Amino acid sequence: METGAERSRFSECYPVDVPSLDYNTMRTSAEKYLSNLESHFPLKNDSVLLPDGEELDVTHANVSRLLLFGDDDPAYSVLALHTPEDKAKVVALYLHGKWWALNDALKTACTSRSGLITVESPGERVVLFLLSQIIFGILERPINEGIYFAPHPAKEIAKILWQDGEAIGFYSVKKKGSLCDRYTSECYQLPVLDTVFVRKHWRRRGFALWILGDFCSSFSKEETVGISSPISANMYQVCSKYLIVHESQRDRLYEVEAPGNWSQRRNVWLNLQLGSCPGNYMQQNTIDGKNKKKKTASCQKNAQNCEREDFDASVDDSDGNPEPQRMARRKRVWSKQCGRD
Repeated sequence: METGAERSRFSECYPVDVPSLDYNTMRTSAEKYLSNLESHFPLKNDSVLLPDGEELDVTHANVSRLLLFGDDDPAYSVLALHTPEDKAKVVALYLHGKWWALNDALKTACTSRSGLITVESPGERVVLFLLSQIIFGILERPINEGIYFAPHPAKEIAKILWQDGEAIGFYSVKKKGSLCDRYTSECYQLPVLDTVFVRKHWRRRGFALWILGDFCSSFSKEETVGISSPISANMYQVCSKYLIVHESQRDRLYEVEAPGNWSQRRNVWLNLQLGSCPGNYMQQNTIDGKNKKKKTASCQKNAQNCEREDFDASVDDSDGNPEPQRMARRKRVWSKQCGRD
């Protein structure tokens, strides 16, 4: 028999804290609830109290299924409650036999769940889905932003950023050797930081910098690591701050197009020095604009010459890709000439 203390402890938990939450339980619970809803069977939780104090009735018309993963994974789903006016505005999720307001579904009562935590449990996968598809995809994505995150595969490496008892961000990684997609046999040639997100309220506090550092250190044994192309202007600012402090990472961090062959990589630090990144980041942030532009033009010309030489020298390579060590040496030479080392 459950004691009063146990009931109290459970009542203080959130969905991510419940160890018995699994995909099959979520599926059967959702199917039973939908069946009762469709047959107009009396339900205990027939309304949800929203954070703004509004009470929203639960009807068959404003409940829908949300698939947690993409086409290549099992069709696991959760029930979502949306407003009658807008089906995209999700306000609650049905988990562990009850409705949870969206913000509560992103919380934890576990004090040890703090910082960047690897996603492992089904409950954590649900939180990752909410952050990427609902919070970023619908609620906090800039109107003029053309980037959407596809649902993360069930086994993709990801970490959630927990702060003060709530999930405030995440990042995901395409593991070296993993398939690029189901339509090709090509695999990623290096670990790639694929998606990054920090909630609006928590930005400009160094969390994105923390995420980038955690990613690079997590794959410290790899000679090179990548960030999925295109890199946004804001992310380039994060990269600039990180690489200014961590000089040893300048030669190993690349902007990458899948699958990440050498012809599909652009060194992030080199892009920053040449100003060849979104919004002319380097020109906007230079102290001595005129001198910087002159140096940039000279270095850009040298860089183009080096790239042409590298291409010519690599024509006879067996895999058709430039030799990375040769490229690195030449880039260092003209970087020194420009006073950047």
